Amino acid sequence: MNEENLDNPYASNGNASKNGRPYNGAEHYSGENIPNSTQEKEEIDLKHLIATAIRYKWWVISITFVCTAVAFFYARSLDPVYTSSGTIVIEEQRNTYTYRNSDISSIVSNSFGVGSGSRLVNEIQVFKSRRLAGEIARKVLEEETMVTGEQFPITWYSYPEDSTMVGREVLTRRIQNRMQVQRVDMDTDIIRVSYNSISPHEAEYLVNTTLDTYTEVSANQRRMAANSALDFLEEEQQEAKQQLENSEENLREYMSRTNLIEVDGQTNAVINRIAELESQLQQVQVERVSINSSIDAYENQLDQIRPGLAEQFADNVSSTMERRQFRLAELETERDLILQRNPALRNNPEQEPQLVQLNEEIKALKNDINQLAAELIGDESDVFIGFLNSEDGGITNRIIDLRQQLIELRIQESQLNAKENVLNERLEEENEFFDNLPENMIDLARLRRDNQVNERLYTTISENFTQTQLWKQTQFGAGRPLDYGIVPDAPSGPNRTRYIMIGFLLGGMLSVGFVFVRENLNHRIDGTEKIRKMGYPLLAVIPDIKEHVSERFSKKQFITLENRKISTSWTAIIDTINPIAESYRRLHNNIIYSDPDQTFNTIVITSSKKGEGKTTIAINLAVTLAESGKKVLVIDCDLRRPNVHKFTGEDREPGVGELFYDDEKLENAIRATVAPGVDVLTAGRKIPNPSAVMQSKKMKKLLETVHGMYDHVIIDTPPFGVITDAAPVLKQADTVVLISKFNITQTNELNHTIENLERIRANIAGTVITAFDHKESADYYYSGKYSLLQQLQSLRRIPGKELDFVSCS
Repeated sequence: MNEENLDNPYASNGNASKNGRPYNGAEHYSGENIPNSTQEKEEIDLKHLIATAIRYKWWVISITFVCTAVAFFYARSLDPVYTSSGTIVIEEQRNTYTYRNSDISSIVSNSFGVGSGSRLVNEIQVFKSRRLAGEIARKVLEEETMVTGEQFPITWYSYPEDSTMVGREVLTRRIQNRMQVQRVDMDTDIIRVSYNSISPHEAEYLVNTTLDTYTEVSANQRRMAANSALDFLEEEQQEAKQQLENSEENLREYMSRTNLIEVDGQTNAVINRIAELESQLQQVQVERVSINSSIDAYENQLDQIRPGLAEQFADNVSSTMERRQFRLAELETERDLILQRNPALRNNPEQEPQLVQLNEEIKALKNDINQLAAELIGDESDVFIGFLNSEDGGITNRIIDLRQQLIELRIQESQLNAKENVLNERLEEENEFFDNLPENMIDLARLRRDNQVNERLYTTISENFTQTQLWKQTQFGAGRPLDYGIVPDAPSGPNRTRYIMIGFLLGGMLSVGFVFVRENLNHRIDGTEKIRKMGYPLLAVIPDIKEHVSERFSKKQFITLENRKISTSWTAIIDTINPIAESYRRLHNNIIYSDPDQTFNTIVITSSKKGEGKTTIAINLAVTLAESGKKVLVIDCDLRRPNVHKFTGEDREPGVGELFYDDEKLENAIRATVAPGVDVLTAGRKIPNPSAVMQSKKMKKLLETVHGMYDHVIIDTPPFGVITDAAPVLKQADTVVLISKFNITQTNELNHTIENLERIRANIAGTVITAFDHKESADYYYSGKYSLLQQLQSLRRIPGKELDFVSCS
């Protein structure tokens, strides 16, 4: 761009191009460089945001108030909620695995839970179980009413509308959902149980019933475990008793038949050892039956949670564990045989060096096995960990318990298998002794052996049966209520303040969203800032005249001046010192001084659509041009909707129509107005083809003729965004002024009109905003109608003029 154009951004060479390229209106804005659009998007204009918030303040306040009011009334409509809670002490005892007590009593404990402790997390799940909730529901339905005589609200089908009592299944689910169970402290074994209810008496009743019912259910569970163990032991006792009776009968019958009463000492010692080994073998077999039953039960539970999960633990007992268990079984068997030969050593084992060495080896081996078992139980595969991380916390705890129990049983099963193999090997060695005895002696020895084995087995089972019966009678539940619930004297909820705050915050967010959407969907010209961002020069802002007309002329649209009925919108002639008239003078200055080296003889006024104020601008601009002593002619070329004659109070005919169709003389068609120096050429009569008139040679010749007669010719044309009749006139004009109406014209309409004007190479001077209302403007810097500072800023925008303002007091 050359220096001249830098100094005079509105300069034109008579066409719509600058430096050989079409003018797009984006280089300058009122004599100032347009900021880079990308940079503008990246910057946050806080003033604009604040102004936008102020402009939409009533929307924001209204939406926020409505949401807050809705939240307030909703909170007020909620029924008060009462909370009652109680505590119960549950001593947590984790199961520990020991290898010394691998007998029927330990198997009964591990398999049926007899004598075992409870993990606190498991008891919390018992509280939340459907079984416990079902028992509570049964008691509530049996009770029917509270101490006040009213029906329990939790049993209503729909409170408070329908008091029909629900069934047990529905009530069970409601109790499960409302029950709150949590550990009071990680350092204590106390559990707190709470209920929320709209009735304080119901909340207290549910808490106390839950505590009592849990105690009953846990006691019944333990007794059921004891009953299962007793059934198992009783069955084994009957079978052992029958075997003992049969062996005694066979021994007596054989001794009577053969008259053999006793065997030699060596044979008797072998018999005792075999009896001991057989007793241990049968005990191992009985224990393994119980363990296999428990393993199947635990695996079924794991498979119900997740099919195939039990297989992940099947191979956890390593070969190293099996070898050490086999060695342990050998040492324990050898020790038992030594003690069987010399029972006195049971109380004084230190008297036998071999027994002392065996005990030390057994102790060291047990410690090694215990360490391996702990590592095995604590080890979790990646698949197992991933599964736990994706499941519910209660299911996870259940899986951990099942996994620990299953691995412990697997280890115990492995130990029993190792012990069975050792016992079978020792029995084979002992039975070889009988091959060298007489046949009758062998039979007697075997009968005595069977009798002793069955007698020991029967005694062992009977002792465990008696112990289990005693344990069953001493069970009173896993927990002991510490504090029962009380009737709350004040509601615990709802938190109405919280609801109101949520409504307030929600209203704030909705209002901000509304403003954001409204702003982004708003494509109307609602301020000068939007024109500036579009990159188009803004020549002037014409205030809305409605308020002025209402105050000055009592809303009259026309007044009489010099016997002519003129429009009250002709402010430049009616009220010359009005700020609105000053805005037209500002428009006049910005057009004339936009390029001091060029004479703007022909000025075309057009717009994007109808009703945007073209005629008002044309008539008032003519007056301001004539004030400088110029002769001005206004031609009404809007032949479809002419308005110039209405504004000026002149007759419509003769006019342009008569010039073209009736060969009317030009001097008869042009008439002087009430404004000094302003003449008008009206549209004349209605013509059939306005487009043909505008594109005719006569129109071109008419413009050439009046060009020499007047200093300025202002042409009022149809809206070029809708009608293209005036294209030849627009192309021939010295400059074009594009009108856009405040809050009416759309940005896309303005862009479309600009593009069409650029296609015909029209010389666009800039845009004018009409009917501007500062109260509705999106421009944050409009604080009043038209302040002195804004007028000075407008004057400073006149290109080529350096104005210095001096403040005066």
